[in-house]
Amino acid sequence: MPHQREFAFLRSTLLPIVALGLFSTAACSGGSDSKTPDAGPPDAAPLPDAAVAPVFFTPRDDLSDSDLAEQALSLMGFGADAAENNCEDCHGLTRQRMRYWRAITDTSIASCFSDLNLETQAAAREAIDCMREVPEEAGSAYHTENVAIFASGAHLPWFDFAFKRAYGDDYQTEYDDFKMRVGMPRGEITPYTQDEFDIVASWFTRGVPLLDAKLPEDPPPVECLPGVSAAVPAHVNSMATTGWRAVNLQNGLPMFGCADVKDPRFCLADYPLAGEEAFSTGWAANVPDQQIRILRESGYVSNFWTRSSADGRFVANGAASGGANSRIVDLARDVSIPGTALYDPAFLPDNTGFMFQEGTAYLCDQNLLVGEPEQINYSAEPACSTTDSVGLYQHLGGALDSGDYWAVDGQFVSDNGGRQPQNRDPRASFSGGSDLRITPIIHNGSGYEDQSTISVETPYEGDAVISTSSEMVISRLRGPSERQLGFVMRQVHATPTGDGYNVELEEVARYCFNGGKPAFSYDDRWLVLHHYIGNADAVDLGFTDANDPGFAEYATRAGSNIYLIDTLTGDVTRITNMQPGQYALYPHFRSDGWIYFMVRTLGQNTEHIVASDAALRLESTL
Repeated sequence: MPHQREFAFLRSTLLPIVALGLFSTAACSGGSDSKTPDAGPPDAAPLPDAAVAPVFFTPRDDLSDSDLAEQALSLMGFGADAAENNCEDCHGLTRQRMRYWRAITDTSIASCFSDLNLETQAAAREAIDCMREVPEEAGSAYHTENVAIFASGAHLPWFDFAFKRAYGDDYQTEYDDFKMRVGMPRGEITPYTQDEFDIVASWFTRGVPLLDAKLPEDPPPVECLPGVSAAVPAHVNSMATTGWRAVNLQNGLPMFGCADVKDPRFCLADYPLAGEEAFSTGWAANVPDQQIRILRESGYVSNFWTRSSADGRFVANGAASGGANSRIVDLARDVSIPGTALYDPAFLPDNTGFMFQEGTAYLCDQNLLVGEPEQINYSAEPACSTTDSVGLYQHLGGALDSGDYWAVDGQFVSDNGGRQPQNRDPRASFSGGSDLRITPIIHNGSGYEDQSTISVETPYEGDAVISTSSEMVISRLRGPSERQLGFVMRQVHATPTGDGYNVELEEVARYCFNGGKPAFSYDDRWLVLHHYIGNADAVDLGFTDANDPGFAEYATRAGSNIYLIDTLTGDVTRITNMQPGQYALYPHFRSDGWIYFMVRTLGQNTEHIVASDAALRLESTL
């Protein structure tokens, strides 16, 4: 499990990080849709090359996390000792707001403040143009979100130097426009001194440590502010070579349907493409060369979600028909294995075990499936261990470097769509007292043994999912009227103690898109989920609006589509185009990047197991 990471900053320059796409939200009087003329020709006289840029800010390494957090929050207007309200005049100082500012600050470091020396006029112009709403348009308006928390230092010497380097002696008009549009705080409030700016900038670039301890709990959320912090690219970059996708490949895990194929995009070639069957016409969407392959007609109606083994051979779900409580399809043998468990299948990311719920949770050795059983009675199988510590709607992960396995559960909302027309995503009826429960599990040589469960408060969140690496968790966020606002992603910091772990969850991203429970890819780069088709989706599906006659059948029969979220950028891509009454549901990844999901069709007593290589195709274009 990961431990707390540390940011290292130089005195006069910030270390560059991986650039992310920026999410924009209007700030109090900050930013503008209007355009401003480029005040200063590109060939205006620059400062002499020998001139040295002032220090942007001095990291306050002399302050502890606790002192730094208290002083920064006081400067922003929180607490009895706050001299002026500063940020509080325009913005509620909530934990979500602080995390949002932290996320866009991380982004601004990568995109606009990676070069603080500004040794040439071109470098200065590039940095300044990056702060515009449309960076490629030199005359477009300056945009507060591109400057992020550093907007509170817009009046300080570094910015003055940057504009003078870029525009020469005639820089003042352009610089004044920048300060007018971007500078914070607004109005008559006294701006920060350099020393005060150093404290605020240091807290944000250190990752807003102790935020939850120093700032009161937020009121019930009413909005979603999207943002991705620097912790996400750092983690994803690490997982590219150390995550379960890379580890399973290095260990030679044979992927189902791949034979000797080295490029996973060419796996499953023996299965028919969607479109070759009459019921599957036109399913693929928005990803060039995407293959959607139909792996099997189930022969029964599944119950709640579906998950598959890391190698893609076994596909498990509860069963609502067919004479069994649950089924595990063995694609290699083309059979479905009946079982007494009820629902909530999950597989370990190293392909060694699987879990099912049956009043209690059973965690079984995957060799049980490889042994080709005719049926599984979980309470009677020596290969299965039982635990009462893991609740319903659980998900599993596995720590890398031979660490423990981990299960997560908590408040949830059942989602068994596609039985009747359904045109809205599941409610997000999670309470202010919601906890996320994490249970470490070890394999003791003969079976699985759970350790003490750790509960972490996650108010108004539920339907939690843990990544295969066990280093990230993501939850659905409740908004007004129990409607979902988006997803909250946290990094798991687990520190071993004498008898277990101390676990802290650091929020690192928010994705403002709605849908069912997501699933992580085996390298944590992607999230995949289903979203039920409602009136708001009409335009995206190619119709004029929800009143378009062509959309009428969706209005009565509805449906659901599969979407990918890029964890690095928050970009959302719809990868299916299901027809009215067709529900693409419960998508999840296998180890090599293929996505499996189920397709239910209204009025039919059978379903289809389907696979898409959309994430692999998108990766090849990045």
